Amino acid sequence: MTTAIIVDNKSKKSISKEFIEINLDILESYGNFRHGIDFVNFPSKIINGKTILEWFAIDQISYWWFAAPILHPKYNEAKLFIQRFSAFIDKNSINEIKLEGIFDKTDLIKQIAKQRNIKIKISYKYFLYLVKSRIKKLVKKTIYKKIMREKIKKRDFVFNKFSQSTKIPKNPVIITSPDIYRRETYDFVNEKSKQEEFFIKPFLNIFKKNKIETFCFDLDYTLKGTTNILEERLKTSINWMPIDTILKKPKSKKTIKTISLLKNSIDDLIKSGKDNILIYDNISLTKYLKQNFEDLFLEPNLPTYIHLMELLEDHLQKIKPRAIIQVYETGTYAKTFEIVAKKLGIKTLAIQHGLIPTDFPEYICKEINSKKFPLGNFIPDKTLVYGKYYKKILTEIGTYPEEKVEVIGHPSYFNFEETKKLFNKSEILKKNSFNDEKIILFPLSMRFFYIQNSPDRILLNTLFKEFKHNHDVKILVRPHPGDVLDQDTLNNFFPNNNFIISKNTLFEDIIISDIVVILPISSVSSEIPIFEKPLLLVNVENDNSIKSIDDAYLQLVEHDVARLISLSNLTSTINSIEKNEIWKKTESKKRIKFLEDYFNYENSVDILSLIE
Repeated sequence: MTTAIIVDNKSKKSISKEFIEINLDILESYGNFRHGIDFVNFPSKIINGKTILEWFAIDQISYWWFAAPILHPKYNEAKLFIQRFSAFIDKNSINEIKLEGIFDKTDLIKQIAKQRNIKIKISYKYFLYLVKSRIKKLVKKTIYKKIMREKIKKRDFVFNKFSQSTKIPKNPVIITSPDIYRRETYDFVNEKSKQEEFFIKPFLNIFKKNKIETFCFDLDYTLKGTTNILEERLKTSINWMPIDTILKKPKSKKTIKTISLLKNSIDDLIKSGKDNILIYDNISLTKYLKQNFEDLFLEPNLPTYIHLMELLEDHLQKIKPRAIIQVYETGTYAKTFEIVAKKLGIKTLAIQHGLIPTDFPEYICKEINSKKFPLGNFIPDKTLVYGKYYKKILTEIGTYPEEKVEVIGHPSYFNFEETKKLFNKSEILKKNSFNDEKIILFPLSMRFFYIQNSPDRILLNTLFKEFKHNHDVKILVRPHPGDVLDQDTLNNFFPNNNFIISKNTLFEDIIISDIVVILPISSVSSEIPIFEKPLLLVNVENDNSIKSIDDAYLQLVEHDVARLISLSNLTSTINSIEKNEIWKKTESKKRIKFLEDYFNYENSVDILSLIE
């Protein structure tokens, strides 16, 4: 008999071959993850005579499209756990489970054990966990209300302190952007980095040149709210306002009623659907996600978005914007702008803000809002994408109408061949105190501490093991845009002076790198071919299967601009690439086609005509 002891504390050690200790870290080594198309099908699922879209509908608006981004990460977490725990059990021929930790997954573990006729023993500590969970649940609503109230107060204070004008011009072009899209960029003319709007800068320049008034909303998706980027934005010549300044108004009776009706409907859905609402691999996720369904009605979730929609309608009616342009239009705050604009007949445009996977439910949905599907997902009048490849994803894999998708190229790479002539690699190397080392750039695909044994960490561990004593190599680690990772933290995990945290812009990092090593889950990978750098996509799957890799990344390999390698081949492949080697394949029709299909490269588009 082989027993698996499921623990939270990884310091415990197995004392016998009969006992295998497992925690979430171990499970992470059981493969990569794809979103899968299954979540896309849930809105049309019928529960007790009504689709899920209808259960979430009030006044001809389905709030499923606000709930989905909140539920989807937790659904993914459950799906990933089921996949990996099942693989672990099958591989190790487990016939008994002792549950000593990971108690939030108890219901999933029970169902998996039952499917396989495996005995399960649950520790008394589980009941302590339940008591603590109930206490947390009782105070959660109050705490979240307080957090939201303080967030609004804090960000509105910064607005009133630093804003140059609180007056919104008449008939402006409104632009919305989260603070994550204001980033450090490289000024090639002055050979220095500076903070700029990463995606909307070309649009702002066009509007300024044509004397078109603009007004920008700063959308903060963090729980407690940040102010540093907001403060930066308010000190520029552009008119910015945090969305929180609008949200500070109290909820109306109409809003409170809508929230109440929706909550009652969702409660009825949970009761009616029981274990049949969300299912993966014959495992019910309803109980696991029940708390998340309840959390939908905490601030800053559905109550905030319903409240904002009413306030925005009044706001936009007064200023009568000529158009609304959004970065991260699939975000929940941005979704309120889409719905209100549609109601008021205001034109909306979206700017693609990253790689679009072929199975990502924020883009790939079966129901688009129309007269035929009034409860469908609200999309912009025009979605501006980088290249033909992305238009194909939205219109052929997704259900976007052809006329609602426009190819414009990547805003950062308009006329980029001319910009490339301004590169000064030696100056950037000097700034980083690099000499003649081979530089391996590794852009992290997720936050460093998000998952203890994430694919990022697995890859970093491999690089450290192989190159920690090689002083002719520098590993340049580029943190995820949403992460705060400094050199001291990196040194704690990888104590060696050849592991360096990047403080550069993305352009600088790519320019000085000799090799780019990246996981096939990062959107940065698609930009590397522009710079003609050797690009290695590392598959950390145990079985080296490509089934978990999205087609968007496999296209890089098919176009000869990247190599897909296994973890075991990483060192030998890196060593085979010479310093200063360039994958210059301008003569290659495949590479040219890739740049055209992905980025509409070197083709110009009249952006102003799209606005007008």
